[in-house]
Amino acid sequence: MPFKLNQNTNWRLNFYLIFGGQFISNLTTMIVQYAFMWYITDVLKSATALSLSTLMMFIPWIFLAPVAGVVIDRWSKKVIMIGMDLLAALVAIVISLTISQFAGGALLTLLLVAIFTRAVTQIFQQPTLNTIVPAIVPKDELTKANGQIQSLQSLTAVIAPGISAVLFGLIPIQWIILLDVIGAIFGSLTVLFAYVPATDSSQEEQVSFFKNIHLGIRELMKHRGIFQYSILSLIAIMFIMPGASLYPLMTTQHFGGTITQAGIVETIWSVGSLLGGIFISIWGAGKNRFYAIFGSLVIMGATFSIFGLLPAGPGGFWIFAGLNIFAGFGLAFMNSPFMAIVQEQIQPEMMGRVMSVLMALTNIGAPVGLMFAGPLADQFGIAQLFLLAGVATLLVAAAAVLLPAVRQIDKE
Repeated sequence: MPFKLNQNTNWRLNFYLIFGGQFISNLTTMIVQYAFMWYITDVLKSATALSLSTLMMFIPWIFLAPVAGVVIDRWSKKVIMIGMDLLAALVAIVISLTISQFAGGALLTLLLVAIFTRAVTQIFQQPTLNTIVPAIVPKDELTKANGQIQSLQSLTAVIAPGISAVLFGLIPIQWIILLDVIGAIFGSLTVLFAYVPATDSSQEEQVSFFKNIHLGIRELMKHRGIFQYSILSLIAIMFIMPGASLYPLMTTQHFGGTITQAGIVETIWSVGSLLGGIFISIWGAGKNRFYAIFGSLVIMGATFSIFGLLPAGPGGFWIFAGLNIFAGFGLAFMNSPFMAIVQEQIQPEMMGRVMSVLMALTNIGAPVGLMFAGPLADQFGIAQLFLLAGVATLLVAAAAVLLPAVRQIDKE
């Protein structure tokens, strides 16, 4: 392969090749995911069904993320990335060919299976990407590099809802699903030609599988600030994720809006996250990144609380939509600085296991919250969930200040 990069390649070229390919792959995946969400919102009009679709994205993380960590630290990262992309493409082809044979509840079941399977591939891909970053990016550039990753992810989220909403109104869903195949192939090719340091598994083969998981948990607990903040993040996500999963119904039911307006809200949120990612990629997150993390919790808690207090009907919609730019901005500062701290403090040979355990831990909260979100929203109203999420997030921010290890998370 004459165009394959090597260890002497400029790290920026290598970095942008990998994450440029992932941008295309993630874009097509998000377009398909939004198409599923539009279908559930438009046809079933059920908060429970919408919550179930989001639940399917998180349940695999609880059980498979620690397994993924062991695999990532032992296997070739290129093989993992390419293999998961090709698996996602295969699933997309199967769903596209069979979806027209189902209707109503059976179709929802098929969509849930597709979402679940795609989540499984992400369990292996996302931690692998997070372990590749510190292996190819200089340590003093990690925060800005993570800011650029956040920017790419946010840019994807900015344009995906609009593209998906337009396509949803123009072509059958089975053709939209096939976009995932195109993205998977593109993402696989860029990883194939990029330079990714080989995995050193010479010492790992002598350690049992469950011992490896235990080592990952033990290593995470050595870093008290990271571990304690991951617990706080779990609590915040348990309350925030149910509200976030019901954004389309908040628009269509509480404010009486349309699918197009639901796409506008998702786009505004993503614009805020994009701006936050750009800010971090240029200026970083300050000398003490705890303040950036704390500020993000306060911003998200305040905005979600306001969402829950907005009056029903069209009058409150544009306030809801506009404030989402601040919520998205806060999200960028919650994710990127913390990820850079983890990448700096965890040893490279433990990174895969720790990253997967960390992601499993932080993702436990979403399924717990989502199990109750749909029924509660159907019974009491969606706005009440947003108010509860906002108050809970503000309490998490207060706890972060009160815990010394979390306050010192950037100084371990």
